[in-house]
Amino acid sequence: MEINLGKEDNFYQKTIVIILKLTILFIPLILYKYVDYFRANQEAWLKLFILMGIFLYFFRYLRQRKFNWKNNELNLPLIFFMLVMGLSFFKNYSIMISLSKFSLFFAYLFLYFLIINNIENESQFNEIIRFFFFVSSLTSLYIILHYYGIIPYLREYGPVISPIGQKNWTSNYLALIFPLMFCFFLLEENKKGKKIYFIFLSIIYAALMICQSRSIWISLGLTLTFGIYLIYRFKLLPLFYKNKKWLIVLLSIFLIITVIYSTDNPLNKSPLTVTQRALSTFDEKDPSINTRFLIWKNTLQMIKDRPFLGGGLGDFGMNYLNYQAKFLRDNPQYIKYWTNAKEAHNEYLQMGAEMGLLGLGIFIAILFIFYNLVLKFLKEEKDGKKKLVCWGLMGGITCFLIHCFFTFPLHVHALGSAFFIILGLTVVYIKNFNLPERGNKEGKKDCSTNREKNVENKKSNSFRLNLLCTILILLIMLLLIDTIVIRPYLAEVYAYKGRDNLEEGNYTEALNDFEYAIKLDPYNGRILINLGATYINLDIYNEAEKVLKRSKKYYNDLNTYWNLGLCYMKLERVQEAEGEFQQAIYLNPKFTEVYHYLGLLYFQQGDYNGAIEQWNKILETEPNFPNKYIVLNNLGIVYNKKEIPDKALEYFLKALQLAPEGSPIEEEIEEEINKIYKSNLKN
Repeated sequence: MEINLGKEDNFYQKTIVIILKLTILFIPLILYKYVDYFRANQEAWLKLFILMGIFLYFFRYLRQRKFNWKNNELNLPLIFFMLVMGLSFFKNYSIMISLSKFSLFFAYLFLYFLIINNIENESQFNEIIRFFFFVSSLTSLYIILHYYGIIPYLREYGPVISPIGQKNWTSNYLALIFPLMFCFFLLEENKKGKKIYFIFLSIIYAALMICQSRSIWISLGLTLTFGIYLIYRFKLLPLFYKNKKWLIVLLSIFLIITVIYSTDNPLNKSPLTVTQRALSTFDEKDPSINTRFLIWKNTLQMIKDRPFLGGGLGDFGMNYLNYQAKFLRDNPQYIKYWTNAKEAHNEYLQMGAEMGLLGLGIFIAILFIFYNLVLKFLKEEKDGKKKLVCWGLMGGITCFLIHCFFTFPLHVHALGSAFFIILGLTVVYIKNFNLPERGNKEGKKDCSTNREKNVENKKSNSFRLNLLCTILILLIMLLLIDTIVIRPYLAEVYAYKGRDNLEEGNYTEALNDFEYAIKLDPYNGRILINLGATYINLDIYNEAEKVLKRSKKYYNDLNTYWNLGLCYMKLERVQEAEGEFQQAIYLNPKFTEVYHYLGLLYFQQGDYNGAIEQWNKILETEPNFPNKYIVLNNLGIVYNKKEIPDKALEYFLKALQLAPEGSPIEEEIEEEINKIYKSNLKN
C-alpha cells in the first residue's frame, strides 16, 4: 500500500497554521472579566494553543518519524537564551515561580518555532498578517466605543480599556501592528481595499490618541525617525510618491484626530488633552515617572548584587519590596513614590536582574543578529514592495523594543505572543520566499530523513503500537490541559467570587470559594493571602497562620505580613505579631492601617508610649486619614490612661469635630469629655 506523505504533511501544516490564527485571534480578544487576575484569560488561551501545537508535533512525529527544523541565524542564540532561563530552577528558592515564568517564554519561543517551520509561502504570510489587522482594528473600535460609553463591558476598569488590558498594553499592541498596516495600505492596488485600510488606520490612530500613552508616543517617535532614515537609505521614496494623494488625505485625517484630542471639546472626554499629557512628561514631580525611576534604581541594585547569572526567573517580584525598603530607609524623600511592583517596567533591566548580564547579553545578541538580517535583506533586495513590507515589520518590532524600556510587554501574554509571531514572520519573509536563491540553501534544511525512509519506517511499525501511542498521547494531552489550563483558570474565577464575598462580609461563602480555588491551584500566592484573610475574619487563626506562611513561598505582598500580625495578635503571640507588623511598616512606611494595629497591640500590653508613637505616625504619614477621628479618639483614651486629662481632652475635642453626626462613637467621645469636665470640677 502506498502512503501519501505529501498530503499528510499538508494536513499537519494547515492545522498548525489554524492554531496560529486562533492564537492571534483569541488571546487579545476573548475575555471573561470575572477573574481575579486580568491576564488570566490571555494566559489560559496561550497555554491551550501551545499544548495543542506541541501535541500536534508529537502526532506528526509518531506518524512520520519526521521532525522539521529550518535553520536560521537566530536558532542557536534563542536556544542559549532558553538554557540561561533554565538555570533559574537551580537558583530561585521557589521552583514553581521559575516554572511559571519559564513556561511563558517557552510558549513565546514555541510560537516563533511554529512560524518559521510552517509558513512556507506568501499567501500564508498574508493570511496571518491580516488576522493581526483584524484584531487590532476590532481592539481599536472597542476602545473608541467604550470611551464614549457605547460598550459598557469593563466599565469598572475606567473609560480607557480594551480586552487586552490597560492603555499602555493596548497601545503597545496597536503600535506593533500599525506600521505594517500602513505599508499594506501603500501597496494595496484595489481602490476598495485601499479605502478599507484607510478607515482601519484612522480608527487605530484615534485609539492611540485616546489611550494617551506617553511611552508609546516616545517609542513611535523614535521608530518614525529610524524609519525615515531607512526610507532614504534604501530608496523607498517612490512608493510614497506613488501614494501622494492618499497620504495627504490620510495625514489630514490624522491631523484632525490629533486636534480633537489635543483641545477641549465635546469629543475629548479625557481630563487631560494630548498636549497636557505630553507636557507632563517633563514634570519633575510626575508620580508615574518618578515611580519608574524608583523601580529602576532598585532593579539596578539587584543587578549589582548578582551581576553574572541574576537571581532567577521570578526573583524580581519576590525581592523587590525588600530592595525598595532598604532604599527608602536611606532616601526617605522617595517614600511618596512607594510601589508594590511585580515587574521592573523595563524588560532589559528585569532580564539583567533575573538572568544576569549573561542572559541580557544573549537577548541583545539576538536583536543584533535580527537587525543585521533585516538590513542585509533591505540592501540586497531589488523589489521595492518587498522592502517596504520588511520595513513595516521591522517598524512594529522596533517600536515594541523601545517600549520595553518603559514597561513590561513581554510579561503581557497578548503582547509577548504577538511580538514573537511577528519576529518569526519577519525571519520567514527574509529567508524563505523572498530570496529563493538563499532560501533554498538555508531555509529548506531540516533534520528529517528522506521520504522513502519514512515510508519504510511506517511499514515497519505495527498498527497496534501506533494506535496505543496515539491514545496515550491524547490522554496525556487532556490531563495536561486540565492541570495546566483549566484548573488554574477556574481557580481565578472562584478567587474572584471569593474576593467579592470577602468584601461584602459573606465570609463563609468566601471561605468556600477560596478553599476550592486553592485546591485547583495550590501554588497561587494571591489566593492563599485572601484565604488567610478569610480565616482571620472567621476567627480560625491556626489555619490562617498556616496558609499565610505558605503564601510567602510564592508571593511577596504587604498584606501577608499585616494579616499574619493580626493572626498572632488574636492568638496573643505578642512578639510574633509585633515582628510581622514591623516588617509590613518597613516594607511600606505609608501603611497607616498597620500603625493603627501596632499601636493597639502596644496599648493592650500597657505600653502607652508605644501606642502614642504609632498612632501619631498615622497623623504624620497621612494627615487626611479617612478615619482620623478614630485615631484622635484613641490618643485621647491612651492619655486618659496615662492620667494626663488636659492632653486627653485636647484629642477628644478634635475627634468630636470630625466624628460623623449621630454615630455611636460621637456619644462615646462626649461621655469621655463630660467625665474629664466633672473630674476637673471636683478638683
